[in-house]
Amino acid sequence: MEMLFKLLAEHVYIILFVSLILEFAALPLPGETMMVVAGIMAYNNHGSYIGMIVASALGTVLGMQFSYEVGRRLGTRAVDKYGSYIGLTPYRMTKAADFFNRFGNIVIVIAYFLPGVRHILGYFSGISRINAKRFHVYSTVGGILWVVVFITLGYVLGPSAPHAFKLLHKYGTMLFIVAIAALFIYLIFKKLGAKDFAVFFKKRIKYIVVLLIVEAAVLMKFVVLDERAHPKFKSAIIFYCLGFLAFVAFLLYLRVTLKHDTSEKLLVVVDYQKDFVDGALGFETADQLDKVIANKIDEYLKAGQDVIFTKDTHYTNYLSTREGKHLPIEHCIIDSEGHNLYGDVANYESYAKRVFNKTSFGSIDLAHYISRSDYKEVEFCGLVSNICVLSNIIMTQTYNEKVEITVDLNATKGLSEEVNSTFKTYLQNLTVNVKE
Repeated sequence: MEMLFKLLAEHVYIILFVSLILEFAALPLPGETMMVVAGIMAYNNHGSYIGMIVASALGTVLGMQFSYEVGRRLGTRAVDKYGSYIGLTPYRMTKAADFFNRFGNIVIVIAYFLPGVRHILGYFSGISRINAKRFHVYSTVGGILWVVVFITLGYVLGPSAPHAFKLLHKYGTMLFIVAIAALFIYLIFKKLGAKDFAVFFKKRIKYIVVLLIVEAAVLMKFVVLDERAHPKFKSAIIFYCLGFLAFVAFLLYLRVTLKHDTSEKLLVVVDYQKDFVDGALGFETADQLDKVIANKIDEYLKAGQDVIFTKDTHYTNYLSTREGKHLPIEHCIIDSEGHNLYGDVANYESYAKRVFNKTSFGSIDLAHYISRSDYKEVEFCGLVSNICVLSNIIMTQTYNEKVEITVDLNATKGLSEEVNSTFKTYLQNLTVNVKE
């Protein structure tokens, strides 16, 4: 510490500027420690408090922008060429960039306060193709905040700053790790919804319990019971246990984000609702599908395959919408009887993998969901064949080039016999597998 203090005293501004550039561009130097010492020097009138902040902020910002540009210009080509060998596929990098572009502002700011993380932040952000303007703005804000906090820490606390710095570094990092783990769990909940969230963790509960028991045993042995263990060793054990939990939460989030936990086959029951069977837009033969679709659902569930329902969904302003102006008949109004599923099919709603409420003929959310799943075959049935069923088939094909689409003509109907007799031709032209 004395040697570091002597060097800083002679060329404090240049050393702060250059060392912080190097910290973010190449070398993991102890930037926080240097800034705390610089703050103490300013407290003892061995330098300008404002001057140290300016020199440190310039070095930090330039170093971070340099590492970002290196990652963006050179790292992207390396990842494109070799990334697949270590799991860094273009798809995963795109998802990482999407995550940072959606939630990364605060992450970029906070990352400065995490040793090891801030050193790779610029490179990772550049490689991930994170929005350049956004990164430059928030990394600059985060860098200045980081500099001000640690230089001010040394300046305000004076000689007692190193002790306060150690406490902040120790417990602040631990709290941040816990917050990161909680954030990933919340994002999983937000993405899946309450029902799928419960199912997701129920499938993995035995592994999670084993992990928690092992971590509890490690903490009990080395932190609670071992009185001879050095305090730094105990802190390290706590840090790594919390870090591992955060890492597991991150892996679970990736699992949910990259692919949904699904079966190989999927049955999509389109809009088999009361208003389309015996309600506002009902027609004579629609009720004949009830037993057929119910039996099909039962077969899928017994085989361990997923079933999804779509519901045509409108609100009290329906007549003022585009569809309402062309079809001025109120139907499937949310929370109305006509919005509910019909007959025996309704008994299976609670077993559905998902239920998608849609305000138009096709569901973009359904197509996106299937695109993030492992389904090899998707079968459509329900009402009305040439409108909502066909729209969802086309939407699914648009977002999923490889999945096989199947339609059982006995499980879907149109409003007229003419539609029913020609529907097969339309499906075949769309390369849909047809069952009769």
